[in-house]
Amino acid sequence: MDSDEHQQTTSKDSFGLLKSRITSAAALLLPLLASIPPLGVWGGLMTIPFLMYLLLMIGSLGSVVLEPLDIFNIAGYSIGIILLLYSIAYLWKKKATGLVTTGPYSIVRHPQYFSIIVFTAVMTYQSVWILQHTFGFGWLSVEQTKIMWYIMLFAYVVIADIEEKHLEKVYGYEWIDYRNKVGFLIPFVRFRSGVGFRLRFLEELVCMLIPIVALDALLYLTA
Repeated sequence: MDSDEHQQTTSKDSFGLLKSRITSAAALLLPLLASIPPLGVWGGLMTIPFLMYLLLMIGSLGSVVLEPLDIFNIAGYSIGIILLLYSIAYLWKKKATGLVTTGPYSIVRHPQYFSIIVFTAVMTYQSVWILQHTFGFGWLSVEQTKIMWYIMLFAYVVIADIEEKHLEKVYGYEWIDYRNKVGFLIPFVRFRSGVGFRLRFLEELVCMLIPIVALDALLYLTA
């Protein structure tokens, strides 16, 4: 009887914790969701993978602990957020002039997506580190946490590819020339992708593999 009561109490505590995490996540994400309509349909589409990732991660993060790489985490989060806001502001300022190829767009064709990848990679690393090295817990396992990030990464590659096809129709050779000079999703990693589907596919594949390998290498080195 005591064992049954203990299990019931544990279940109630777990349910209460889960409910609390979901409520906290919703409270943080609702302001972001409220900003989607003014951005238009495409703006809303671009935020969906990021918002879904945040929703799951906020609920899944284990207990907060001080760890040796706190400075790395803070730097990664800061770079991601600052670059994201700067890229969005720069695009809104310059988009009336036509194809934007200066500022952060001279380094990578999709700086917003790159900044989101940096931010979420750090969040994924921190969550996995906590799950592996502390008593932190969440509703996702280590492998599930990593897979969720891989899916988000793939989603942004697909969205960027769709966006580029539209830009090519609008700007033609101006876009192709720009695409051949500037990296797709990772700075300075570029192919002459305007010459065919295979090279464009290879470029996108490489830009997916680099963040994945980098994250796995960092997790391995700090294991």
